Amino acid sequence: MGIVAALSNTQNLFPMEVITQTGALATASLIISLFIALLISDSKYWNKWTSSTLEGSSYPLLITFVFIVVYKAMLIL
Repeated sequence: MGIVAALSNTQNLFPMEVITQTGALATASLIISLFIALLISDSKYWNKWTSSTLEGSSYPLLITFVFIVVYKAMLIL
């Protein structure tokens, strides 16, 4: 019983550097994804599959970016 209690009370604390580096990576990935979507949207390679693939990668990155902006704003206030 003591082992279960010891394992259930652990907390994962992330250092600030990990959060900022992950945020920079997510932001760069979002910019690249949107840039590729803009380039391909006017070409002959744009179809339903490429549209859904790029939307599937862009929307989670966009949500992550919004949360990063909200987090940074909360740190300032």
